[in-house]
Amino acid sequence: MIKNNSELVGNWTLHFDEVSNNVYQVELMDKFGRKSGTTDHDLDRAIETCISYAFDIEKQLGNSLNKFIYDTFKYFLTDKRILVDNYSDKDFGSWIIENNRKRIILDGKDFLLSLQSQLEKDVWKDDFSINITDLTFKQINEVKDRFKNDK
Repeated sequence: MIKNNSELVGNWTLHFDEVSNNVYQVELMDKFGRKSGTTDHDLDRAIETCISYAFDIEKQLGNSLNKFIYDTFKYFLTDKRILVDNYSDKDFGSWIIENNRKRIILDGKDFLLSLQSQLEKDVWKDDFSINITDLTFKQINEVKDRFKNDK
């Protein structure tokens, strides 16, 4: 359940209001007052649009994207059974999200985001890797969709 006025991704707080019957005005605002917003009849799509705008703002400002990307995947994968979920500030913002056959890893030291599939016990294969400085929000969505597809 999405809560109004809660921190959603990174330091961005979600605000939304139903301004008309099934029409939502959605806004994410960071602690410095920067905003990303949209209006849509689909609340989930509006939130995703705002997250993509916030991602672009963070990237343009040159901010570290590690925690923002982690929180974005956590938001997108709330409906999936996650077996491993670990973010570490002391390891350069590295993190891992894993289910029974796939995992998303961000190596904070090398700025490398990878999607991996398990071939057999303790044997993983890279399906996709990208330096996060080159990452787009479209690619985040593609990795999310591939992670959700357990086949």
